[in-house]
Amino acid sequence: MSKLRNISVAALFFTLLSVAASAVPERVINGRQTFDFCRLLQLNGARASRLGRGHFFAARYFTCSVERNSRRSIINGTKVDLNFPVAYINDRPYLSKFDWVKTFRPLLYPGTLRKHRIATVTIDMGHGGNDPGAMGAFSREKNITLRVGLRLGQILRGMGYRVMYTRRSDVKIPLERIGAIQRSHKSDLFVSIHVNSARDRSVSGVETYCLTPAYAPSSGAKKLQRSLQKGNGFDNNNLALAYQIQRGIIRRTGAYDRGVKRANFVVLRELSAPGVLVEIGFISNRAEERKLNSAAYVELLARGIAEGMIFYRNTMK
Repeated sequence: MSKLRNISVAALFFTLLSVAASAVPERVINGRQTFDFCRLLQLNGARASRLGRGHFFAARYFTCSVERNSRRSIINGTKVDLNFPVAYINDRPYLSKFDWVKTFRPLLYPGTLRKHRIATVTIDMGHGGNDPGAMGAFSREKNITLRVGLRLGQILRGMGYRVMYTRRSDVKIPLERIGAIQRSHKSDLFVSIHVNSARDRSVSGVETYCLTPAYAPSSGAKKLQRSLQKGNGFDNNNLALAYQIQRGIIRRTGAYDRGVKRANFVVLRELSAPGVLVEIGFISNRAEERKLNSAAYVELLARGIAEGMIFYRNTMK
């Protein structure tokens, strides 16, 4: 009876949510359907206030902020790139309907996520063999990703998960084969580990990517991604997984939060399960390179990723 009651309460909640959204008039701005974001979140129990160039919203179980004519947002303390900029009319923010469905609902209302089992995880360690990846002052990306990935696998196995790898030694796996390998594993989650690099050596931090939804631009781009990939079947779950892993790493390491972003990466296109690509730090930053080569920091990174996966699994419950 209690299980039936929980299902009924959840059904009622999401019915009310859809009613709240339908109660807000839509407005076409720059060729896109938008909602008055203040009105929409107020109907979902949030209070709105001005914050710098944008607005801040607070409710019992969530906070978020958006900026005028920007794709930047912060949801429950974690940075998340929107698909489209928030437009302002008469000093009120208008959110694209696309972002309400593809960004805010999956994160604020996890009951909208696609439910699936999580028993097997595929870990992909970026680069390898004659492809060293990004080069630092004294280390190579391929070696760092291998160490982090193998430690992550140990942690997950200790938690009872079946763990598979795209590589376990210093070999190169063609990017085009990664999706096929994951599908052959029939794994329930996928994470690809990489190390970042930038010309500006002061740049640092962690960012986690999920696949760009069809008919939206990747982070930092304007051109729409018009083709529908196999991995787009998990758009909302991809975002939720990226969000929880990003939060897990930042909680563990205290690294600078560069946020959850979207990209049409080859390794994410052909997956048969939710998947993300994590850039765990900048090898071009001397201080961060030293951390990435520290056993203690590798442990923090691996545990942060693992905890993000656990939070994702618990979110779906």
